[in-house]
Parts: sequence; structure tokens; C-alpha cells
Amino acid sequence: MVPDDCYRLPGATSWRLGAYRIDLLVPDGPAPAGGWPSVWLLDGADCFGTCVEAMRRMSRRCDATGVVPQVIVGISAADGDRAHRQRDYTTPLPDREGAGGAEPFLRFVLEQVRPEVGRRVELDPARTTLWGHSLAGYFTLWALAHAPDSFRTYAAISPSVWWDRPLLEDGIARLSPGDRRALVCIGEWEDALPPWQARAPNATEALARRQARQMVAGARDIAGLLARALGQERVQFRLLPEEDHASILSAAMPRMLRMASLE
Repeated sequence: MVPDDCYRLPGATSWRLGAYRIDLLVPDGPAPAGGWPSVWLLDGADCFGTCVEAMRRMSRRCDATGVVPQVIVGISAADGDRAHRQRDYTTPLPDREGAGGAEPFLRFVLEQVRPEVGRRVELDPARTTLWGHSLAGYFTLWALAHAPDSFRTYAAISPSVWWDRPLLEDGIARLSPGDRRALVCIGEWEDALPPWQARAPNATEALARRQARQMVAGARDIAGLLARALGQERVQFRLLPEEDHASILSAAMPRMLRMASLE
């Protein structure tokens, strides 16, 4: 059963749609003339509360923060099972079982979740932002590269571009300049170890895994390709100091909200 209190956030609601939990926060007051801008969070169970609180606090002073009130939508597995992530957020690879469901998952978001949210609140179709972290960050970039009209702004946080990088690069190369925007954030410690982890028993294994995936270099390279395809002014790459793969979520949220607030 999906609880109604939605992580005990005042004003937020939740419901179940198929195998997924949808969380929704609508700002107080009347909608703008064209409808509310909206942020769509993948793995909503991990970041919905963080995004809502950041938006509420920052939008109190739009002139100072650059963040306007926005509808926040979270999408996550209703049963809390994270195994769906490798299926929903990835493209097919011959040696990966249970993967490759990116296309049907995007259809689900656009054809089922978005209309259901639209029945509950007035949205501005020209001001939509997709947020994804890790594998969901890969999915966010894949959606931009292969279905760019799905959203206006794409925020890929610590994206797992190692999944199928050639496919991603091929899609980005085919993009045309337009009104799409992209934010790519990566933590300083995603290729290395933070000081406290360097002394842990599994430090050698952790470092080898991070160095093999080259998250920082991969994110930087993809951001460069996006800048060439979309225009330098439409792409932001941020290397966030002293952040790792987990802590970057909170650090990246204000940057995403500012980009999502742009007209």
C-alpha cells in the first residue's frame, strides 16, 4: 500500500500506478498563467523530500536564489525493490540479462504518468525537467539523445555513461541546436576515495572499481559533446568538490532547480 502522507511532507500526495509509486507536490497558490513548471525525479524515494524542501526554501526568495515554485513529481518502484533500475534505466547489451527497458519505461512516464499528473495539476508543457542519478543519470542522457522532445531540461547527476557509451555518443551527435538544456554534475571523489574511505578494509577494491569506470572523465566528455551539439550556453558541467556518488544528490539539487526555473 502506498502511504498518503508522502514522507510526512505537508501538501504532498502519493498514489500507485502499476508497479510504481508516484509522489506529487504542488506549490501553494494559483498556478502561473501557462501552468506550473515541473521537475520529474527518477528514484523519487531517494530524493523527493530533498527536492521539495530545497524548492520550498529557495523559492521563498526567487530574486535571490533564481528558483521559482515548481511542481515536483517522484517516480519509484512501489515495493521499494531497486532491481528495476537496471531494467528501466538501461539500453540492451548482449551480456546483460534483465536490462534494456529504457524505451518502454520512457513511454510509461510520458504516456501514463504525465497524463495522470496533468489531470491533477495544471502543468506548463514547455518547462519540464528530468532528473536522474547514476543509472538514472544515464537514462536521462539517453532520453535527451534519443527522445529530446520529451523534456526541456535534463539533469544527469553522476551519470553511469560507462553503460553503453557508444550508443549515447551516437545519439548526442545527431542532436540539433534548440531550446533543450542539460546539466551534468559529478563529484570530485567519484574516481578516487575520500579520506575516510581510504582507510577502510575494502579501499583497494573500491578504488579499482572507480578507476575502471572513470566517472569524472566520462561525465566531462559527455558534457563536452552536449555543448557542441546544443550550444555552449545551454550546457553546464559541474565538478562538485568533496562530493562522492551518494552525497552529490543534495549538492546538485539547487543547481538543477535554478536551471529548471529558467524561462
